[in-house]
Amino acid sequence: MKLAFVIQRYGADITGGSESLARALAERFVREAEVTVFTSCARDYVTWRDELPAGRSEEAGVEVLRFPVARERDLAAFNAYSEPFYRREDRTPAEEREWLLSQGPFVPGLIEELARRKDEFDAVLFFTYLYYPTCEGLRVAPERSVLVPTTHDEPPLRFSVFREVFAAPKAFAFLTPAEERLVRDRFALGDRPGLVAGMGVEAPPATDVLAFRTRHDLLRPYALYAGRIDAGKGCDRMLDFHAAYRREHAGGLDLVLLGKLAMPEPRQPGVRHLGFVSEDEKWAAYAGASAVICPSPFESLSIVLLEGMAQGVPALVNARSDVLVEHCRRSNAGLWYENAEEFAEGLDLLARGDALRAALSDNARRYVAAEYRWDVVMERYRRLIAAASGEAR
Repeated sequence: MKLAFVIQRYGADITGGSESLARALAERFVREAEVTVFTSCARDYVTWRDELPAGRSEEAGVEVLRFPVARERDLAAFNAYSEPFYRREDRTPAEEREWLLSQGPFVPGLIEELARRKDEFDAVLFFTYLYYPTCEGLRVAPERSVLVPTTHDEPPLRFSVFREVFAAPKAFAFLTPAEERLVRDRFALGDRPGLVAGMGVEAPPATDVLAFRTRHDLLRPYALYAGRIDAGKGCDRMLDFHAAYRREHAGGLDLVLLGKLAMPEPRQPGVRHLGFVSEDEKWAAYAGASAVICPSPFESLSIVLLEGMAQGVPALVNARSDVLVEHCRRSNAGLWYENAEEFAEGLDLLARGDALRAALSDNARRYVAAEYRWDVVMERYRRLIAAASGEAR
């Protein structure tokens, strides 16, 4: 079997959610199929600047084809242009397509090569509905296509150009039931195959929590945030809410941040930014945490939440995210907040309630083991690939 994956960025050091999913699937499917990844030369989503060499490489047994980005992005200018554009009701298809090119990554060479080679593949998997490689790729290669849209409710989802995107695939892989409901409510999918396929979570390794805490001078109990530290991820409100919580609970949980800063580094009491850490240290950070905080209002899965749950760590999540709240409800392993008061109350419960935290911890481990084991997830993707390629018929 020959599979093509189309994704905006790809690489072992690229940590976006859809990018991590695409790489994890590619490196597993390569054990049973030939896998070719079509992607850009960009490493970051802010500028889409070419940083990786164009052409062919082999990474963990996967053939990777990288194509130059024809137009870099000025994120500040793009955001200033986009905000009023989202509010307009008289957008034309031509204007929406220009917005799509401006958002990027604009990789016309990728589309040309995919159009030329599409008939070589038994199935083509497209990751993330939002970007140019998926939108244009589905136009030239809708045959035997599986879309993994990683959708959340955001202004561009209302653009007419994306009705074409969701009309093209032969099958759909959703990450959560909430995402599937959102897509089916918004678009006419008909009787095309679709499954909540999810993403697998690795079994947590043994960790030395005491060594990790000693190495980083983490002497007090803490809650953990992991991921890009960005206002767009809700981190600004999380930091404000944590400051208010600490004013009311002087001995309350500290807040440890893992990941790249995309906003000024916080300089408030009880907050530590550790930057990037190794995989072993990441798992130790989870294991030592009293809670994992997920402040983003826009999520299609949340790998961080699931990795924390795999370690038995309860979650505290933004109530504006249907996906995150659904994880908490289905697992009975987390709390959610709408404002600073509920944030403080949730953290205080998790900080003081040993019995509550123990019950949520057991529920968290069971939930991940039942729903997000890699063997279960891989079988779901095999079914969708078979349906899209015609083997199921």
